[in-house]
Amino acid sequence: MSIVMILQLKKYSFRLAGTMIIFQVAITDTVSAQKKSLIKPPDHTKIQYAGGTGFIAVGAGYSNKKQKLEGDLYYGYLPKSVGGVRIHSISAKFTWIPIRSVSIKKYKVEPLMTGLVVNYSFGKQYFSFDPSNYPYRYYSFPTAIHSAIFLGSRIGFNFPANTFVRRLSLYYEILSYDREIISFTSNTKSLQVGDIVTLSLGIRISLE
Repeated sequence: MSIVMILQLKKYSFRLAGTMIIFQVAITDTVSAQKKSLIKPPDHTKIQYAGGTGFIAVGAGYSNKKQKLEGDLYYGYLPKSVGGVRIHSISAKFTWIPIRSVSIKKYKVEPLMTGLVVNYSFGKQYFSFDPSNYPYRYYSFPTAIHSAIFLGSRIGFNFPANTFVRRLSLYYEILSYDREIISFTSNTKSLQVGDIVTLSLGIRISLE
């Protein structure tokens, strides 16, 4: 999703928060009923606005024991009314938290997050490799697959120990995609840093 397309999303807000919480309750009930399952349920879910993963993206993932590494898988959707074309996508996100978090009463602040996002868009208009009807390497980038690096931070509110939600966090991320970084390095006179970055906002629901 291009920067222009993302900028057009400012008029919209999160619409899937309630759906995601209901979805998570369903997952929790299912896991409780299947205690013998060998598959560990995700320890958190996320709802994200913009950032190249879709107009709205929902996902789930895992954290390591030290809470320094996270892996997430998202499903994203961009409606035609917003971007001019309907797009379904999946994204894999890998997050590293290099700085120790700060606890202030019931709040947890993680001042720095960084990582990598890889996005795949579905549709006949997108491709991973050069179409057969075009010369080899006619396109510099595949239109279906993109990767980005990001920086961000988040703040979370801790819930009592007897609730199925352990923490509810708000986060932001500033991203730049591969093709935008390459365009910037070859056109520093005509492009500025603000031209190649985009903002995403999200909610993270941590679970016991």
